[in-house]
Amino acid sequence: MAAKKKGPGKGRGPSSRPANPAKRITVPKPATPKPPAAGASSGAPKPPGTTPHPPAATTPKPSPKPAATASKPAAPTPKPAAAKATAAPKPAAAKAAGAARSAAAAKPAGAPKAGAPSKPAPPGKGTTRTTPTREARLAAAEAARRRQRIRNRALVAGGVALVVFVVGFVIISDRRERARQAAEFTTASCTFDRTSDSDDGPGRNHTATPTYKVNPPAGGNHTPQAAPAGIYTDANLPAEGQIVHAMEHGYIVLWYRPDLDEQSLGQLRDLGNKHAKDILMVPRPSIDVPVAATAWHARVLCGGLEVDTLEKFITTFVNKGPEKVPH
Repeated sequence: MAAKKKGPGKGRGPSSRPANPAKRITVPKPATPKPPAAGASSGAPKPPGTTPHPPAATTPKPSPKPAATASKPAAPTPKPAAAKATAAPKPAAAKAAGAARSAAAAKPAGAPKAGAPSKPAPPGKGTTRTTPTREARLAAAEAARRRQRIRNRALVAGGVALVVFVVGFVIISDRRERARQAAEFTTASCTFDRTSDSDDGPGRNHTATPTYKVNPPAGGNHTPQAAPAGIYTDANLPAEGQIVHAMEHGYIVLWYRPDLDEQSLGQLRDLGNKHAKDILMVPRPSIDVPVAATAWHARVLCGGLEVDTLEKFITTFVNKGPEKVPH
């Protein structure tokens, strides 16, 4: 009985392969080229007609593991050494900054900053005060009193100088005004003056029987009643004290002698009617001039009738008395 042919078994060596290559030729698998051995020529050609001897069977080596798929996260790329060296000090810097903030919060308010130059202490601070002696206190009090006396004297002197200046200014101004008025009311036949009798002042210058040295009167003590405005004659003549009291209220008095000619008397009466609410027209035989006009502390005496001068006197001094009474 013929023996069965057996195929090549697993793990058999080259001695188990068939001896007749004509019946079955096994094509060897291409093997991974190996580097040539030392001393062998890698490029020497084989002689023609030579059948290659089948290579010895070798145990298959496990294939290398496949590369990581895209589903797995890629390994982090290591940073260069220089970058690591640069980033390393960051935690230390953060710790130092936190420590500085903690130290700043712990410092009391107003404490000087670190490294800042210290300021010198103001005078009187940081030094020991000494109590002045009794002699020093007495000397300081005396010096203060001396300075106060000097200030008081300066204030008094300044006040006196101011009063003198004001009084002098008023006097000079009044003199200038009087000189101006004298020049204004002085004409060919008229003269101006400020002559009047003295009085005891407002509220004390009322008397039952006043007398006057100035003729015609232009001020002085007077009766409590004042004469009203109007054109008077010998039949209704008011008392002198009442006429003077009317001048204190700002009225103007036109005096005339009874022997004044009819034409001048008519012109004077027309002037009185023109200013009827401000005028008292009174006959007076004792005056030295034919016509005169008086106000409180002001007079114009005329040797003849000058209507323009009298008109100017009225408009200048009406309602200029010390007591303001509307009329």
